[in-house]
Amino acid sequence: MTTGSANYIIVNRGRANQLLHRAQQIGAKRGTIFLGEGTLPSRWQDFLGINQTQKEILLIAVPGAAQEAFYNMLREEFHLHKRYKGIAFSVPYRQYSAEEAHRPQGEEGRAFDAPYVCLMTVLEKGLGEQCMRVAREAGAQGGTIIHAHGAGVPQNFVYPIAIEPQKDMVMIVTRRQTAPQIRRAIYAGMKLERKGAGIIFGLPVTRTLGLYEDNRPDKAAP
Repeated sequence: MTTGSANYIIVNRGRANQLLHRAQQIGAKRGTIFLGEGTLPSRWQDFLGINQTQKEILLIAVPGAAQEAFYNMLREEFHLHKRYKGIAFSVPYRQYSAEEAHRPQGEEGRAFDAPYVCLMTVLEKGLGEQCMRVAREAGAQGGTIIHAHGAGVPQNFVYPIAIEPQKDMVMIVTRRQTAPQIRRAIYAGMKLERKGAGIIFGLPVTRTLGLYEDNRPDKAAP
C-alpha cells in the first residue's frame, strides 16, 4: 500500500506547467492541469490571497516521502506563502494493489481530525457564482470555479449523438469547524435535494499553503 497526498495547487494562468515539471523532478508522479476562475473576494475577505480571476489548477500525486520537499519548493521557488501567488492544499490518499482492494478495511488513516475541509459542489453551468454567494453568506471566504462536463446519459439520448452537459464545479477550502454550516447552506440554497440539481461532498485537507484568514495579512496556514 502506497500513501501520499493528492495536492491541489491554484496559480495564475501560465504557471501550472512549470510547476508540474518542477514537482516531477522532486518525486511527484502524474499530474493534471484544469482551467478555472478564482472568485473575487469582498473588500474584507481575502481568504485565498488571490486578486486575479483566471486560474490554473494543478492536481498532482506526491508520495509521503517527497511531501516536505514538495512544499519547500512551493514556498522557496514559487513563493506560495506570499499573497497573490496562489494556494496549495493536500488531501491524503492510499493507493491499493488489486489484492489489497478486496481486503476489508478499517477506519484507520481517514484523517478525521484534518484542520481544513475542501467542499466540492458540482452544479449546472452558470450556477457557480450563485453557489459562491450562498457560501459566503454562510462564512466561506473564497473559492475557485472549474468548468467541467457531466458524464451522465440524458433521458433523451439518441444514438449516435452523445450529449455531455456542461457543469460548474465549485471548490472551497475552509476550516473544519465552519465546513458543516457552509455545506448545509449550499445544499439548501442551491436546492440540491432535487434530482439532478447537483452534488456536494467534502475532502479532508491535512496541509495548506497560501491561505489567509481573519483579515490578518501576516497569517498564513503552515
